[in-house]
Amino acid sequence: MLSNKSLVAACAIAFCCNVAVLVLFVKYNSGEKCYITIDEHQKVTNILPDDFLSIGIDTSEIENYEKLDFKNSRFLKLAGALAPARLRLGGTMSERLIFSEDDVPNATCDHCTKNPHSKTVCRAIRKLCKHKFLPFFIMTGKKWTEINEFCKTSKLKLLFTFNVLLRDDHGWDEHNARELLDYSKNRQFDIDWQLGNEPNSFQHVFNVSLTPHKLAQDFQKLRKVLNDSGYKHSLLVGPDTTRPQPKHPYCLEYMREFLGNGSKHVNVASWHQYYLNSRTATLEDFWKPSTFDLLRTQIETMRNHTKRYRHMPMWLTETSSSYGGGAAGLSNTFAGSPLWLDKLGLTSKYNITTVVRQSLIGGNYSMIDKDMEPLPDWWLSVLYKKLVGNKVLHVDCKCSNLQRMYAHCANRKYTNDTSAITIYAINLEMAKARFLLNGTALHGDNLLIDEFILSTRSNNRKSTTMLLNGWPLIYEDSLPDLDPVHLKYGNHISMPPFSMAFWVIKNTSIKACK
Repeated sequence: MLSNKSLVAACAIAFCCNVAVLVLFVKYNSGEKCYITIDEHQKVTNILPDDFLSIGIDTSEIENYEKLDFKNSRFLKLAGALAPARLRLGGTMSERLIFSEDDVPNATCDHCTKNPHSKTVCRAIRKLCKHKFLPFFIMTGKKWTEINEFCKTSKLKLLFTFNVLLRDDHGWDEHNARELLDYSKNRQFDIDWQLGNEPNSFQHVFNVSLTPHKLAQDFQKLRKVLNDSGYKHSLLVGPDTTRPQPKHPYCLEYMREFLGNGSKHVNVASWHQYYLNSRTATLEDFWKPSTFDLLRTQIETMRNHTKRYRHMPMWLTETSSSYGGGAAGLSNTFAGSPLWLDKLGLTSKYNITTVVRQSLIGGNYSMIDKDMEPLPDWWLSVLYKKLVGNKVLHVDCKCSNLQRMYAHCANRKYTNDTSAITIYAINLEMAKARFLLNGTALHGDNLLIDEFILSTRSNNRKSTTMLLNGWPLIYEDSLPDLDPVHLKYGNHISMPPFSMAFWVIKNTSIKACK
């Protein structure tokens, strides 16, 4: 039996423990209140195309004929859920690809059996084999047809990268490209085109130098070939340089000189963007505000160095969290999703009109795993497509740098309320974030809000299973209902620690969304 002193001591300890738990609970759940201000008289800042959010597959995924089955019905459904979108087939292996209508068995640098239906194949092999470090692979007409049928069925627009390292004394050798174009036109394939992948890095990657002036001449030649081959109305996109870096100004010089010589022959100026090195990146690197800020700096730098060409659309034709195939256990988990959502918000603000997520499948940054199971960024992209409209709005969010927020008019396919807006946000800290809705466009007495909170169990940021409003997202044979929590007549919204969220706010007085 406890003495009086022992009883008092035990009660004191229990009281202190309860107070500590209460303090932690309050700290965890209260969070800093942030203020969201949206003006009803604002103008739409940018209008994005329906295929703004697009996807890529690395060319290496088709090197092995059996590796990726484009006829897989589940794969078709998962890809189609992201339509409308572009599907870019490109990457470093584009500079190793040779097209042949029929297979050329056992072709090597020393032996190539000529085929009457593949006039240019042996010629192309000889050109690549001049550089022993450049092995090749053959994409057959059968595989090319499967890829195009895949795009047609899933309602994706193919963007294909030609091999620019098929060269002779006159520059790019277009003969193999003509063979592919003739094959494609005869089958009425609908395609846009590129030439070369990250040419400013060729010296480092291939020990081959290709100046921006020469590349511009190659694009001029390709434009003529496209016009002559029945692809006059296809887009030509380039030059696909790497991201701007302070220690490597050559990227910007390459882009500027290329546009100075070739802007008349391309429809879109394009470049690639990654934040981190996959070999060294950590979980905390993925969630640092300074990592997120890199993209803003890179876009502004690229914009400032290409001011003369602002009339041209600008695309990110290859982009993900970390380069080098993605960071295992990070780029393809919930850990990488905030960077992806923030990228969609920032590029919208800066009028980057197409953003190609690398990659739909393949590598450690894939959106779908090898067993055809969707990963967090696939779910995030599907929800973005469902809720976010084309018109970009301005939102003031007075909060810390651990909360980031963007606003658009709501997707009219989701709601026919012409005043509805979609706000999406990221909470990078281990504390609840609370937002007070403010501004002349928002009136707390009659707002109706559809809420979609994305998180993981136990705040496990490396999870491949994402929760929507507390329920795990699971794909069986078709896309499940992605239902919101309905909030009525409130003037504030909140999100848990380490989470993302979408809110469709109806009955606003926004004029610009009509």
